[in-house]
Amino acid sequence: MHADDLFQRHARELNGYLCRRLNSPEQAADLCHEVYLRLRRLDPQPAEALTNPRAFLFRIARNLLIDHLRQQRSRPVTVPLGDPHLDLESSAPTPESAASSAQAVDGLRTALTDLPDHVRQALLWNRLDGVSQREIGERLGVSERMAGKYIARALAHCRALVAALVVIVVVAAALPWSLWTADARTGAGERRTLTLADGSRVILNGRSAINIDITDQRRRVEVVRGEALFQVAKDPDHPFLVRAGDARVRVTGTRFEVRRRDGTVRLTVAEGSVRAGDGHRHRSLRAGQQVHWRRGRLGEVETVDAAATLAWARGRLVFRDRPLGELLAELRPYHPDRLVLLNNELADRRVSGTFAADQPEAVLSALTQTLPVRALRLPGMVLLY
Repeated sequence: MHADDLFQRHARELNGYLCRRLNSPEQAADLCHEVYLRLRRLDPQPAEALTNPRAFLFRIARNLLIDHLRQQRSRPVTVPLGDPHLDLESSAPTPESAASSAQAVDGLRTALTDLPDHVRQALLWNRLDGVSQREIGERLGVSERMAGKYIARALAHCRALVAALVVIVVVAAALPWSLWTADARTGAGERRTLTLADGSRVILNGRSAINIDITDQRRRVEVVRGEALFQVAKDPDHPFLVRAGDARVRVTGTRFEVRRRDGTVRLTVAEGSVRAGDGHRHRSLRAGQQVHWRRGRLGEVETVDAAATLAWARGRLVFRDRPLGELLAELRPYHPDRLVLLNNELADRRVSGTFAADQPEAVLSALTQTLPVRALRLPGMVLLY
């Protein structure tokens, strides 16, 4: 039995076990990733080589858990493998349920956007601000009864769409497998620097993941999610290739960033020159230039302030007259919760400023104090309206 098959078969059970032991879904996910990497290095090939493959997998997990607890100076330092609670039933969130919750939040945002402005506003006033139906009717110039109908209509629409999306994601088994099996990844607010086998360096932003394939004959990296800033060691005989979906980047030695989020890929060049393509079109970029792939299609080259764009690598977020919606998108890799903006008009408000990336709550506090924005904190998410 190969490592991938063994891990995938027991991934949900393993995550539930670690969640119960660590009381932290984020730490459990990280430790699951470490278990996978350890298993892949060992890679027990034939099934006959192991009398109990599941026990072998959980022995690896137990040893890594013990090491983790020791590093955290926690107790107990021994974890029995024969845990009577080691079953599939768990109150801790599994990767599937976490994905479902994320999809539900996106569904809620889509549902609210689809509503007419007056219906959406009635719901937000009533459920977020606690405004009575009578006052809502006065604000909208309708009767109290009509205001109640607006609210009921909005609730029914949101519930139906969110429920449908949750069913779809469960049926599709939305386990983020490509993220779980990535060679290197980061959690919310984490920034990580890697030195590759060829001497190149990569800085990963929060909530990012890459796959690495560096040998004597080839140099390839895949950006699975997030931002990766590359400082490529020069080697004219072996081009450095980066893939992110349909996006292709080719260099021999330079400094550039590849960002992959929300179905869009962005390339920003800080030093040297870069060749970008999508399989049909190609562009040459130099320092201070940027290009986007949208729906897999390569766009036009733009001139940008590369230092401001890549300030995240120094722990800063720099915004100069940019929409609030873009600021929140840039803040999401650093905040542990989902950030959901419910007001499309606010998304277009222009903002400027320099913020510390490791203080996302301070950024939200500054926004609520300087803009007509309110924040409602719920488990796992922050609603801004």
